[in-house]
Amino acid sequence: MSLNLSRPISRLAWSALAIAGTFALLASPKVVIADNAAPATAPAPAASPASKPAPAKKAMAKKKPAVKKHMKKASYTGPSFAGRVVATDLSASPATIVVSRDLGKKKGHIVFGGDLTSRTVIMKGHKHVKASAISRGEKVVVHYKRSMGSLVVTSVWIR
Repeated sequence: MSLNLSRPISRLAWSALAIAGTFALLASPKVVIADNAAPATAPAPAASPASKPAPAKKAMAKKKPAVKKHMKKASYTGPSFAGRVVATDLSASPATIVVSRDLGKKKGHIVFGGDLTSRTVIMKGHKHVKASAISRGEKVVVHYKRSMGSLVVTSVWIR
């Protein structure tokens, strides 16, 4: 175990130098220390009686807040699929829905299948309806998410 002796010695040396410097300043006849000494400045010229008064400062105009446009912010809804209902199986556990979208004669069609849960929101217009209101052939927009390896339908909008 070694002791660090350089630290106390260096502190002692710095304090001795500080004390010696203070005595040197006090003993010097050229140094004048005054707390209330004002800096030497030229006297201000006297105002002539014929001079015009200074113009009054204009009041700063208040900044008007920017007019906000009332626009509805687009919300993120997640992935969706639009098409026609091909089949529904409400007696299965979980209930399922199959939706198909036709891409034309050359490209064929896309089929989407997802699970309906108790938390699935089914809307027709602006009204909530039951899952039994979905019938074959209706145009729908299906919003979904991936959960536990399958596609879970979060909402169905009947158009």
